[in-house]
Amino acid sequence: MSTINNQKNVKEQYASAGNLNTRISIHQKYSTNKMGFGNWIFSNYKITQGMKVLELGCGTGDMWKGHEDLIKACDRLVLSDFSEGMLENAKANLGDCAGLEYRVIDIQNIPFEDESFDVVIANMMLYHVPDMNRGLSEVRRVLKKGGAFYCATFGEYGIMEFLCKTLNAYGVEDKGQ
Repeated sequence: MSTINNQKNVKEQYASAGNLNTRISIHQKYSTNKMGFGNWIFSNYKITQGMKVLELGCGTGDMWKGHEDLIKACDRLVLSDFSEGMLENAKANLGDCAGLEYRVIDIQNIPFEDESFDVVIANMMLYHVPDMNRGLSEVRRVLKKGGAFYCATFGEYGIMEFLCKTLNAYGVEDKGQ
């Protein structure tokens, strides 16, 4: 499938929150992790007072629900997605808060200055990126030196091996648990 057709399919699939909400519902009902995937993800973040955080592919923003303390701790929190429909849902779910922004962003062309963020998050979306090297290069560019890049996906093995190999080329080491 061509990159253009793939991007078109992804845009159509995520034009609204319906498909994503179905996936979230399945994981909530049948996950073996009783902590909940979103809570487990957040338990691994190291976000402290005054940080600038960018989330790429935030979807409905649902994972931020119940984490208002982290939202308020951020000096700047940019929740972004490729889909305007997803951002509308995220804003409906989370509302307005000081320092919280909603932006349509393509990971392959992040519209921020170099070294703008202490933390960049990209969960359950990297497998949709047509040019992974370009996307990860953009993440590295906007991430401050010493900053953290968090990314995850569903599945027993996910894409961890692929990401570790790809990020290794950028001098990033896996500091997993």
